[in-house]
Amino acid sequence: MRLLVNFTRLLPGLMAIVLAMAITTGTSASANALSSEQTLTAAFLYNFLKFTEWPQQDKLSDKLTLCVTESYLFDADLEGIAGLPAQNKTVRIKRVELGENASACQLLFLAREEKPVRIREWLKNTKNTPILIVSNLEGFLDMGGMIILIDDGDRLQFEVNLEQVKSTGLKLSAQLLSIARDVRGK
Repeated sequence: MRLLVNFTRLLPGLMAIVLAMAITTGTSASANALSSEQTLTAAFLYNFLKFTEWPQQDKLSDKLTLCVTESYLFDADLEGIAGLPAQNKTVRIKRVELGENASACQLLFLAREEKPVRIREWLKNTKNTPILIVSNLEGFLDMGGMIILIDDGDRLQFEVNLEQVKSTGLKLSAQLLSIARDVRGK
């Protein structure tokens, strides 16, 4: 009986500790999931650079430039691929602002944190230029984007709008297209 009384007095404190642990674990699991998604995003972007052919590629500099907008907050993940080789060139990361000439970019990543109106503006500004444009914003392909990254909760996948890609003279390798979840405009 005495043990039951002591347990009853301790119960509110134990519940508070369990609740605090659940909140902390949930927060760090959520943060880990976000970090993992950003790391995978960087890996996908690197592979897109490796498996895309640009018009007059031999005339490009000795660098392949992956551009991100000011809304992209995970520079550390991208720095992990900076300097790596891709197609006998070195990957370079560059931050660009809306209105800035993006012609030095081979790949432009528009993060979902970018406002849709700004993404539409980027798409308008880069129309018909040989820049592979990728985003993780839902509905990106319907906006005129080329590749969308999709986190379905279990894994990161991508879909391709091949008509948009081809309209700029870019070519994606058959290997890359074969692992896409969906390819529009085959």
